[in-house]
Amino acid sequence: MDFLTDPFLVDPSRIEGPVLVTGAGGCIGSWTVAVLARSGVEVVAFDLRDDRTRPALVMGEDLARTLTWEAGDITDADGLNEICDRHGVRSIIHLAGLQVPFCKANPAAGARVNVEGTINVLETARRLELKRLAYASSSAIYGMPPGEGRLSTLYGAYKLANEYSAKVFWLDWGVPSVGIRPNVVYGVARDQGLTSGFSAGLAHAVRGEAFEIGLGGPISWLYAGEAAAAFIAAISQDGADAPVFDLNGACMTIEDGIEILTGLMPDHQVTTTGTLLPIPGDLDDAPIRAHVGAYPSVTPEEGIRQTLRAFRQLQAEGRLPV
Repeated sequence: MDFLTDPFLVDPSRIEGPVLVTGAGGCIGSWTVAVLARSGVEVVAFDLRDDRTRPALVMGEDLARTLTWEAGDITDADGLNEICDRHGVRSIIHLAGLQVPFCKANPAAGARVNVEGTINVLETARRLELKRLAYASSSAIYGMPPGEGRLSTLYGAYKLANEYSAKVFWLDWGVPSVGIRPNVVYGVARDQGLTSGFSAGLAHAVRGEAFEIGLGGPISWLYAGEAAAAFIAAISQDGADAPVFDLNGACMTIEDGIEILTGLMPDHQVTTTGTLLPIPGDLDDAPIRAHVGAYPSVTPEEGIRQTLRAFRQLQAEGRLPV
């Protein structure tokens, strides 16, 4: 599966390691640890469980088995500090969090993981005097304040709280950070969350199954590898202040994505409800690129093609997720 990460490999001399990646078992986390590991960067994967299923989809099972992996709870500050001390962590990419449906189902757990967990990471960075910290916010913050005609979620409220917390950590203690708000992400390992429908549709298409995507109209098309590359670029230099940036990728409609799929796989059975997603799909990537420097950009056509290629290979190996 090296073809997935080949475009995103980085010069390891640019990274101050070891790098702790929280939420390493998620979609962006899987791509991030895969790119770092294949680039020769010392990386410590951290998640609630030692579950390498998604990383193995991106980097292959053999390489995934070699990852240094720590199972722990991001709400456990002492455990997080012990892991960072033991590995001598010098940079953090913080991706751990509960997504929209899980925050709605259990608001208290969502707050503990998404807000308290981020505070723990900021506190660890303060104690270790880290200069390289990037954390995941979300385009869901554009649903705040509630009732303004966009999708309002507890998840978005928690992410907005994190942005303000990071700014205060800079003002009070000089802890630098870069907050990144990924918009709709697609690609290999994107299999849960409110906006995972197109990625799920590609997997169903490879299996020869019908699938209806539960949203339509214009959205962002942020390839998972491009998202990982942006986070890695954000820790490739010492930080100053606590800026926050949108991360959007291209903007086009779900219907356009299905048309691209038709050109690549004419006999697919993927359709859409056409339901509009009340989140902006055309946010500007220019500010983050100006701040962190160049990182690869992937068109929807290429991202869809590479995802289909990977899903076909995983299907042949009996590893395509159901």
